[in-house]
Amino acid sequence: MNEPKEIEANITIRSTYDDMIWIEIEDKTSGIRFVRAELTREQFVNAVMNQLGNTDVKHAEIRGLDKVGKIMEQKEFAYLMPSDYPNYISKDIARNMATQNTPTEWIPDMGFDRQNSFFEKDGNHYARTTIRRWV
Repeated sequence: MNEPKEIEANITIRSTYDDMIWIEIEDKTSGIRFVRAELTREQFVNAVMNQLGNTDVKHAEIRGLDKVGKIMEQKEFAYLMPSDYPNYISKDIARNMATQNTPTEWIPDMGFDRQNSFFEKDGNHYARTTIRRWV
């Protein structure tokens, strides 16, 4: 059986105007929000005010468990766009190229919304993004 692993964590509890309560738990080391639970107002009040354990939730999900407890590394990554690339910028082409060119084990950001996401150097067109990995 796996032994418990201690992590540094943050918890966020917020409510929405449609009477839903969101609870998220984030691993501070990896920057991953690995638990997200959605409760109705009634479920939340019952759990907190009546000190109920094992209260049902409307929806729950976990993600990124393979990254929890690991350190996130990130760096800028620039790559050459195709030579027949037009002067206007297509985010879809940049995303496709990022997927093809990102080094193994790294994950690229796919937004390309920053002002410096695209640039020209020596007559060639480049795209730039942030890549991350967890070690």
